[in-house]
Amino acid sequence: MEEHKSILKLSSIFLQYPDSEWYRNEEIYEFILQLESRSEREQLLNFWDYSVSLPWLELEQNYVKQFDFSKDCSLYLTYGVFGDKRERGQGFIKLKMEYAKAGYRITGDELPDFLPLILEAMSETDDAFTHKLYFIHKKAMDQLYAQLKEQKSPYAYLLAAVLETLDKTVAREQVKESRKV
Repeated sequence: MEEHKSILKLSSIFLQYPDSEWYRNEEIYEFILQLESRSEREQLLNFWDYSVSLPWLELEQNYVKQFDFSKDCSLYLTYGVFGDKRERGQGFIKLKMEYAKAGYRITGDELPDFLPLILEAMSETDDAFTHKLYFIHKKAMDQLYAQLKEQKSPYAYLLAAVLETLDKTVAREQVKESRKV
C-alpha cells in the first residue's frame, strides 16, 4: 500500500472508537516509525504517545467525551452543515452513489459522512476518488481540525496528518495533470 494510503487507513482506525487490536500494539508503533513522511509520522507518533500513556478506560472515556457529546467536533462531516435536516439524508444518497461508482462498498451501519469511513474509502480507492471526497469534505475537515486544535485535543494530530497527506497527494496529482497538457 502506498504511504499516503497507509496514513489515511491508520488515521481512519485511530479516529474510530478505541479498539484493543491497535491499543499498545508494537507492530503499529513500528509501522509509524517507518513512515517516510516526517511531518505525518510525527503527528501520528504524537497521537500514539497520547493513547498509550492512558489506561484503556480513560482512552475510551476521552473519545466519547470528545466526539459523542460535542456538536463542535462531530466525526459526521455533514452534520455541521445540515444538522438533522432532510437535506442531510439527500446528501447521504449522493455520497453512497459516489462510493458505489468508485467501487467502494460500505459495510456495516455507519453513515456515509463518518470521517473514519471516508478515510478508509480514500485508502482503498483510486486517487481520483480520494481527491473528489477530499474536495467535498475539505471545509468540514478543516473546521473539525480547527476545533480540535483549539481544544488542544490529541485527535488534532490525526487531522493534521490527514490534511497534510491529502494536500500533498492533491498537489502531486495536479503536477502530473499539468505535465499531460
